[in-house]
This record gives sequence, structure tokens and C-alpha cells, in this order.
Amino acid sequence: MKATYLKLPKTVSREVLVNTSACTLVRMVVKAGTNPPLHAHPHAQIDYMISGAADVSIDGVITHVNPGESIFIPGGAEHGFLVSEEDQEFLEFFTPGREDIE
Repeated sequence: MKATYLKLPKTVSREVLVNTSACTLVRMVVKAGTNPPLHAHPHAQIDYMISGAADVSIDGVITHVNPGESIFIPGGAEHGFLVSEEDQEFLEFFTPGREDIE
């Protein structure tokens, strides 16, 4: 699987809370109107929505995620949040840890 790591637009902020070889935990804030491109990486990912809501595409299947809900993204799956209608804050957990972020 070829990883297509996401370059974050300026309307997205990322705070790395934990980053080890075993796992990575990141807090993300995405401003309304952001349309990040779909991407893939070998890491399994769990996203937990703190505020806002999002439609998430995972290998072409779209799932709506509300505050207090989580979604699992298998390693290697092409995925991404679709255009945000409102600001979003969420946590992202990756395993194994992300070697491409600090």
C-alpha cells in the first residue's frame, strides 16, 4: 500500500499529545469550509468527535459522525473528512505510532 500522507491546510491545526512507536494521539481543530483531500496511510486510526459533526469517507463509504461518537479507519483505507459545515474538534488515535508527524 502506498501511503499518501495529508498535508494539512492552514484551516486545520494539529496538537500532538502522544507520539511513540506504539501509538500516536492527536487533537485536531478543523475550521468550517475546510475540504482536505482524501489520503491513506498504513496506520489504523480511531477518531473521536468532541464538537462539530462530520461526514467521513472511508474507501468510498460515507458515515456521519456526531459529537461523542467514534469511527474506526483501517490501515490502508483511503479516507478523509468531507467539507465541514461547522468547526470541528476531534481526537485521532493511530497505531502503530506515526513516524511522519512531530
